[in-house]
Amino acid sequence: MSKFDHIQPPDHFRYKEGEVLIKNYYEFTCDNRIYFTQTVHKDLENQTYKFNIEILSSIDAYGLAMDFNEVDKLYEREIAPYIDGQLVNETLPEMNTTAENIAIWIWHQFNKHLPENNSLQKLEFFETDTQGLVLTTELMDK
Repeated sequence: MSKFDHIQPPDHFRYKEGEVLIKNYYEFTCDNRIYFTQTVHKDLENQTYKFNIEILSSIDAYGLAMDFNEVDKLYEREIAPYIDGQLVNETLPEMNTTAENIAIWIWHQFNKHLPENNSLQKLEFFETDTQGLVLTTELMDK
């Protein structure tokens, strides 16, 4: 017998209607050639990038927002195969694969594949432990 055996479903699953920001963290390692001019570049081997995303999600009738595991599945299916363990110059669209451009590409992939009633609000992207950039809905809608 468990201490939970007497617990029954509530009459109301949702405490209150509304939305929440769910937050997921990811990191990946890749190889990358970044260009500073047509002839000057830097090769980065085993470069680790880290990022957080915040997704605005409606609370459903059961009191749940978008499941964190669903966000992870989206990342694993639509984003990670193109960046994690890759030479990103070969797997991403043709562009200079700067942190800025990689972050914007990740933003577009999440936005394109999120289920209805969920929207990306913020992406914090770190090139090092102390340096990075932030994308927000306001910046991306410009």
